Amino acid sequence: MGMFGRAICGAKAGAVAAAGVALSFFVLDLIQFQPLATAGALSGAAFGPTAGVELDLASVSGVIAGLATAFRIATFTVVHFLMFSLVGISASLIFDWRQPVGLRPVLVVAALCAAAFSGTIAMSGSVVALEYLGPSALIAASFLAGVLLCGYLRLAAMPEPEETPTD
Repeated sequence: MGMFGRAICGAKAGAVAAAGVALSFFVLDLIQFQPLATAGALSGAAFGPTAGVELDLASVSGVIAGLATAFRIATFTVVHFLMFSLVGISASLIFDWRQPVGLRPVLVVAALCAAAFSGTIAMSGSVVALEYLGPSALIAASFLAGVLLCGYLRLAAMPEPEETPTD
């Protein structure tokens, strides 16, 4: 597989990891009966609050606040997937995934994911997201992303089994 093919595979692996992390936080939010709480908090930290307007579908300002929140969450989701795709591309080019890999690539990818998250938050100028998640959730999400991303890259690099005729 050439460099371009590896990069495409890495972007796909990043998308799988991004979906896994987003789904895990969504499930944790559902357990707490606050769907999209993490996505709302992180998008608010990255793009700024909605100026204190509450979501109230009976008023025009409430509808506008709801649309602004939905737009922020959608934008944050796109940035989330792009950052994980960049991490996946980097990981696909750094390591040779055709050989069995140990824990080292998972830890390197987890560190890349944590650095990408921290860098994104640092560019926004807000540390609210780091305070909201906390270090344990950041480490757990980064490790989950590392496992998903490395697992996808390893499976994608494995050769296809040859078909053997059965008589």
